[in-house]
Amino acid sequence: MHSGSRKTAAAGLVLVGLLASGSVLAQAAPGAKPRSSVGLAVVAQKSPYAGYDTDVLPVPVINWEGERFHFRGGSLGYKLISTEQTEVSLLASPYFMRFKRNDTNDPQMRQLSNRSMSAMAGVAVRHTAPWGVLQGNVQAEVSGHGGGFAADAKYTYPIPTGRLVLVPGVGAQYASSDLNDYYFGVSAVEAQRSGLAAYSAGSGVSPYMDLSAVMPLGPHWTATASLRRTLLSDAVKDSPMTVGDHMDSALLALSYGF
Repeated sequence: MHSGSRKTAAAGLVLVGLLASGSVLAQAAPGAKPRSSVGLAVVAQKSPYAGYDTDVLPVPVINWEGERFHFRGGSLGYKLISTEQTEVSLLASPYFMRFKRNDTNDPQMRQLSNRSMSAMAGVAVRHTAPWGVLQGNVQAEVSGHGGGFAADAKYTYPIPTGRLVLVPGVGAQYASSDLNDYYFGVSAVEAQRSGLAAYSAGSGVSPYMDLSAVMPLGPHWTATASLRRTLLSDAVKDSPMTVGDHMDSALLALSYGF
């Protein structure tokens, strides 16, 4: 199996889900300016695709904050509005989902076509207040993989407990039918070749909850631990390509802020 490609995709999903909105530490301090940082994370995630293993591996973490541009968890943004409480940015980012038939140990799944990561572009908003942090984005698929769009909305509430800051969050991810069908649909030709049922995926909403713990280790170093559970939408879990009804992610990271 080509485990490297599978691991890269799994790591990307975790990083985007838990770190893409900027560093968790920046969210944990309402009114504080986000810091640039570099570091290393160990991530784990089970893919929803049948026959995929759970992978645990180290990956670099890079967040860069410029006056207008920023790079967070693989996403490049340009700030249109940036105040102490509110940020509105144009956003370009990869859609960290892909299927490689050589990465599954399921013989029927190995007869399907590969699906590549997509390029997305849209708008992101974040608002920080004493009652918590609201953030969301809407992005269209621009790489020619069937079109469609995705959206994400999340609420977090930082809770200081001495040096440690706990950041519980709840949110939901929406994927249009075109996007879901590219990654989870099974065409008539694929069905005949694999023996799986033909399937056309519709749009769907996947709610999630996560918990992060952030601990400063000095003026520059920060340790972060995060857990997330995502409930798969009916459009995804009804696909013959998937197993289960949820997806769990975990991350441990050490970063240097500047």
